[in-house]
Amino acid sequence: MNHWNDKNVVVIGAARSGVAATHLLLDVGAQVTISDLRTEPELPVLAPLARRGARLVCGGHPESLWDGADAVIVSPGIPFDAPPLQAARGRGLPVMPEIELAAQFIEAPIMGITGSNGKSTVTSMAGELLRAAGMEVAVCGNIGRPLSSAVRDQLSGEASYEAYVVELSSFQTEAIDRFHCDYVALLNITPDHLDRHGSFDAYAEAKLRILANCNADDWIVYNIDDEELGSRMPEIAARRVPFAQRSLRGTHPSAWVDGGQIWWHGETDDPERIIGVDEMAVLGPHNHANACAAAALGLLAGVTPRQVATGLRRYRPLDHRMEKCGEPNGVVCVNDSKATNIDSTLAALSGFQGGVWLILGGRDKDADFSVLEPLIADCVVKILLIGEASPVIEKALQGSAPIDRCETMEGAVQRGLSSAAAGDVLLLSPACTSFDQYSNFEERGDHFKELVLKLGAKVDRTPAEHLPLAPPEEG
Repeated sequence: MNHWNDKNVVVIGAARSGVAATHLLLDVGAQVTISDLRTEPELPVLAPLARRGARLVCGGHPESLWDGADAVIVSPGIPFDAPPLQAARGRGLPVMPEIELAAQFIEAPIMGITGSNGKSTVTSMAGELLRAAGMEVAVCGNIGRPLSSAVRDQLSGEASYEAYVVELSSFQTEAIDRFHCDYVALLNITPDHLDRHGSFDAYAEAKLRILANCNADDWIVYNIDDEELGSRMPEIAARRVPFAQRSLRGTHPSAWVDGGQIWWHGETDDPERIIGVDEMAVLGPHNHANACAAAALGLLAGVTPRQVATGLRRYRPLDHRMEKCGEPNGVVCVNDSKATNIDSTLAALSGFQGGVWLILGGRDKDADFSVLEPLIADCVVKILLIGEASPVIEKALQGSAPIDRCETMEGAVQRGLSSAAAGDVLLLSPACTSFDQYSNFEERGDHFKELVLKLGAKVDRTPAEHLPLAPPEEG
């Protein structure tokens, strides 16, 4: 039943989710005002909304926004305790996140995936596994396409989704009131976005809001190896399914990696081998664990083991996430630009035993880079530093491996390709945000790939001393 018809709704934030929510509200007959701190010339995406009848309020959120309003929808980029939203609540207005608005129109099962790292990979993998079973699936949320956009396709008849696979960031989950997932994947919890949430406890609490409405009919797939996650899991009625990078034989249902194989122990007496990790295109033990999480989601949703294996074989890594992007003169180049925090870089390095030329740097998030020391000492030939965090990183990692201050990506790629030996790995896994030199991690990763292509064919090779190559771990 559509209770939004003729309602006066204010949407705060004109990024992708806010724009999608406004279109959805207009589709169902609401009168919509969309407001943003930016000016109208800075927001060309608003012109189509204005043509559809939306009212635009740009350059701020005046108190008059709430006059005559019935409800407020907030984009994930706006903190849920922001002053405009506090003002709206002060007027007695209900305030809900974009995902909660969209979910009101969904009847198909929802898979919600969250975690500090790996959520885009697991979301896209799970979507691929459901498609391997012949299902029409919406893969959306924080991965790039707002949930409201997918719902619009369903309502218009352009699609008939049998499931929604939704990546959820802490910015989206912190505001959950009634949003409900039939399947949840909790991948890990490590400190991130503390500038938004204020503390690690608040960040973790925001992540775990995804469980707020789970019931005894729902499934929670969770990383049993993550002690922080385990210590914070609430006692709820939903059914739990652990996954791990070690054998969980005897615990069922469960999924794990052991002996270079992904295993599933469902309701049968014996565990079932799903696929060998060497049959997949993803690199690194962390991605093999991600495949366990995706496999568990698919199997719980009715995908057969054979279909899961088919989906995992054909799955290709997302751009900028342990993405092989060339092998000039035998140097394997890997773009992991999405590694914007320490834990992502730790996960990347764990897949190698030696021969790594590591590009680190960008804008520091007050991280403790010294935790990288043990893995760097084990597998890194040389650290190639870029960006404004270079002095901080150099101080933290002095002595763990030789360090070159390259300043720019071009300098780092030039140094790595000219000095590394055939079989070595040039790995961009920066452990920092990109905002000192780039607009986002995608632009940074694209520049790395362009430079590999441009410089790879013409570098002067001056081989340096290096550790012997060891391939990525596959067990």
